[in-house]
Parts: sequence; C-alpha cells; structure tokens
Amino acid sequence: MVSLINRLQRKDEQALREVIDTYGGYVKAIALKVLLPNQTAIEECINDVFLTIWQKSAQFTGDEKDFKKWIGVITKYKAIDTYRSLQNKPKTVQLLPSISSKKNLPERIVELRIQKEQLFISILSLSKNDQEIFLLKYYLGYSNGEIAEMFEISKSAVENRLYRGKLKLTKEMKWEVSR
Repeated sequence: MVSLINRLQRKDEQALREVIDTYGGYVKAIALKVLLPNQTAIEECINDVFLTIWQKSAQFTGDEKDFKKWIGVITKYKAIDTYRSLQNKPKTVQLLPSISSKKNLPERIVELRIQKEQLFISILSLSKNDQEIFLLKYYLGYSNGEIAEMFEISKSAVENRLYRGKLKLTKEMKWEVSR
C-alpha cells in the first residue's frame, strides 16, 4: 500500500484510479451521511474529495491506516462545507414553467419548444462568460466545480453568476420566479 501512496504522490494517474476503486465506497458513505438526499451534492463532494487527495497527496505522511483516516477527514470536512454552502445558497429560479399540471397536448409541446428557443436567444444577451457558464451547466451538464476550474474562479462565483443570470432571464422572459 505504501507504494500506492508513493505513486499517488508522484502524480501517477493509475494510482489515483486505484485509490478511487479502493476508497470510493468509504468516501461515498461519509458523504451520504451528511448530504443525503441531495444526489448532485453528494457526487460533487466525492469528486472534490478525490481532487483534493490528488492535489494534496504530497502533504500526506504516514502508513495505510493513516491514509484511510486522512481520506475520511478530507471527506468529512468537504461534505460539511458542501452542506453549509447549500444552506447559504440562494433559492434557485426555475427557468421554464412546469408543464406537469397539464397533459402534453400538441399545442403545449409547441409552446414549450418556442419558450426553449426564446430562452436560448435570451441566454445570448448575457455576457460572454455568463453565456459559456450557462451552456456548460444547463446544456452540457458540467458541475459548478468543473466550471469554476475552467474559468479559474471560485465555485460560489459560478453559483452567483448562474443565479443572477437566471434572475435576468426571468425578467426578460416575463416568467414568474419560483422559490
């Protein structure tokens, strides 16, 4: 096991895969206890944990037991930080009104498509960076953490840009803001 730790410290990607395979269930169990039922937050937390392990592996000193404890501590604090950020996060704004109360009548489907097109056009009215953030998040499915890394800004900055952009879009589209 010491060789796995040494390989990880030398930034061997295969070693990181082995760490994920070995400790993935352990990390997930800790994240679940803190963040359940928010599956998106759990997945982002787990990804953040393994990113931190990768980035800070050179700081680790100890044996296999210490390594597992170290991973557990990182996971615990990442999960708590994620939980706190979710508590402080502003309420999200729904971009498209829900059609669940109505049956998918053909005219309702056409109306929804038109709204989606209008929404896409409205996204183009945002700043270049905000356009890219929206497209990465809502069209390509990137997480806020991944977007933050791409733009070299904090995760909370991404969340704030998304929130402010949603507010701007709801005003342009004249939709009601759902809380």
